[in-house]
Amino acid sequence: MATEEQRLMDLARTVPAILLLVGTSGKAVANIKCARELFAGKKWGFDDSDDPESPPSNTDRGGNGSIGGEPVETTTTGGGDHSGSGVPSKSKTTGGSQAQASLLRGVSVDSGGYWADVLASALAPGEGHLPVAYREITRLVSLHAEAGHVFVNCAARLGLHPDDDDDDGNGARIGLQPDRAARWKRWMDLREAAVCHAHDALLALSSAAAAATAAEDFLRWRSNESPRREGWRSAARQLVKDARRSLGEATDAARLMRDAVLCEFFVTWVILTRA
Repeated sequence: MATEEQRLMDLARTVPAILLLVGTSGKAVANIKCARELFAGKKWGFDDSDDPESPPSNTDRGGNGSIGGEPVETTTTGGGDHSGSGVPSKSKTTGGSQAQASLLRGVSVDSGGYWADVLASALAPGEGHLPVAYREITRLVSLHAEAGHVFVNCAARLGLHPDDDDDDGNGARIGLQPDRAARWKRWMDLREAAVCHAHDALLALSSAAAAATAAEDFLRWRSNESPRREGWRSAARQLVKDARRSLGEATDAARLMRDAVLCEFFVTWVILTRA
């Protein structure tokens, strides 16, 4: 093989390694999973029992179906003792934390800041799970696109495309090879599928981020004096539920993207080894 052909073949053989890197990356899915755990129904007070990735709703050691484990005391003011004196009174709940019990049971309107911070942690530009997952998928899409560009150009110069005429060694043209055409069609279909799934994952992440941001605003900026403050809490809970559903869609799409890229990896090797 001529020096130029060898150089092109060596370059083309770097493509499967890139595809394997993209197809086995778990960073995006891991961060989406962490975000979904922050938005779990058992924490926010909605039913997600139909979600196969949700933990059992009864996670307390007592087995009584309550939300948390050990009872905690929460403090209310302004009539918590039904006397109207405003003297703080204590009540027992079975929530896992005071803030959790406050959101789910409406004990205190002052816990919204805690839950707003939970949402903000998932949305933080630097290390928040949603931005990290979005950046990782974007990075993988870029790697995937560059690998495809390199492979197509190398294949064109090496005569590996299905419409490149070959000869039988004696100068006679043998024309289009059906097996080669089928392999290239499979390769292109897999690339298109990977791009579509990545696009779906990014859209779902954007939807989740929008819902979580709106929920954070509801919890952080609502007025404690508003007669509709209970409705705001309910609206925030629904937005978190929507965000969790979108994250489930993002997880599925990201996994389908990886599956398509792994299949593309194998087809790429077949094209190269049968060149």
